[in-house]
Amino acid sequence: MAAAAYDGTRESTSGFIVTIHPLVVLNISDHLTRLRVQNQDAVARTPQTCTRRAPFITLGPIAGCSLKGLFSAAMLFGALIGTQVGREIEVFNSYELPFSYSPDGGFLIDNAYFVSKQEQFRQVFPTYDLLGWYSIGSQPTDSDMRVHKQIMVHNESPFFIQLDPAMNLAVAKDLPLQVYESVVDLASTNAENAMKFARIKYKIETGEAERIALNHIARVSNADSERGSSLLANLTSQRNALKMLHSRIVILKAYVQDVENGTLPRDHGLMRDVASVCQRLPAISSDEYTQEKQDYNDTLLGVYLASITKGTHELNELVEKVNTIASSTRGSKGTHRGSMGPNSTALFV
Repeated sequence: MAAAAYDGTRESTSGFIVTIHPLVVLNISDHLTRLRVQNQDAVARTPQTCTRRAPFITLGPIAGCSLKGLFSAAMLFGALIGTQVGREIEVFNSYELPFSYSPDGGFLIDNAYFVSKQEQFRQVFPTYDLLGWYSIGSQPTDSDMRVHKQIMVHNESPFFIQLDPAMNLAVAKDLPLQVYESVVDLASTNAENAMKFARIKYKIETGEAERIALNHIARVSNADSERGSSLLANLTSQRNALKMLHSRIVILKAYVQDVENGTLPRDHGLMRDVASVCQRLPAISSDEYTQEKQDYNDTLLGVYLASITKGTHELNELVEKVNTIASSTRGSKGTHRGSMGPNSTALFV
C-alpha cells in the first residue's frame, strides 16, 4: 500500500531548493517525544493482537484493536511556514495540527483550527506563508496522500516533511528526515491515484542566534556527566537558591500571620529579625544591583515627571477655558446692562 503513493525511488525534477531551519526539526522531534510520553499508558494497554505498534502505522483494520486510541497515540501532524521566492523554499517554523481518525480509512485535519492558527501566525509573521505539513513514518503512504490533499485546499503545491523515528541513528549518516512534493504520474491509468510523492533534496541552514541556542542544547547532559552546559548549571543553582529563599519566606509569613491572629505569642526580638530580613534587599551593595536600581529609579522618575508635565498641561488648558468662559460671561452681562440704560427706559414712559 505504501508503494502506491511512493515507490521509494522517485526523485523530484522541479528544481526547488529547500532550506530547513533547526527550529523546525526541533519542533517535530519535541512533538513526537511529548506524544510518546503522554501516550505511554495508552500504548501499553493496547492488546497483544495489535502487532503494528511502530510510531508509523499503516492504516487498516486490526482484530481486537481500538483503532481510534491506537492511531491517535501513534500519529502526529503539523503545518510548515516560511518563505518562498521563486524556486527557493525556506522553512522557518512549524506548529501542531489536531486531527481525528476516520473509520473509512484516513485522518481528518481540524480545518477550523488550521485556518485560525494560520491567521494568528500571519498577524505575527506577515511574511511567512503556509508551505506544507509534516508527519512521521518510514515512507509516504496512501493515508499521507489523503492528508496531503487536505493541505492542498490551502496551498496548491505543499511540501511534505516526514520524520522517521525508527531509523538507527547510530549507523545513519543523515538526519532521519525526508522532504517530498506531489507530482502527477502521467502513466497512471487511475485518475484518483495519479498523484504521487517525489523526494526533494534539502539542506539545513542556521542563523547566528540559532547556532548559539543549538550549542547550548547540544551541551546539555545528565547531572552526573563531567561535560555539561554552564548555563544549565548556573540556572539550576539559581533555581535552588530561589526555591530555598521562597520556603523561608513562606515560614516567616506564616509566623507573622499567626502572631497577628493571636495564635502565637508576640516575640519582639524575633519580629525585629523578620523586619531586618525584609529590609535587607535595598541594602545590597553589589555594583550590578546598584546600577539596575539606579536605572529603575531613573525610569520611575522620568515617568513621574512626564505625568506631572501632562497634568500641568491639562490644568493650564482648564484654566484657560475657565477664563474664556468667565470673560465671555462678564461681557454678556455688560451688554445686557447697557441695553437697559436711559434710552431704553424712555420706551416705558
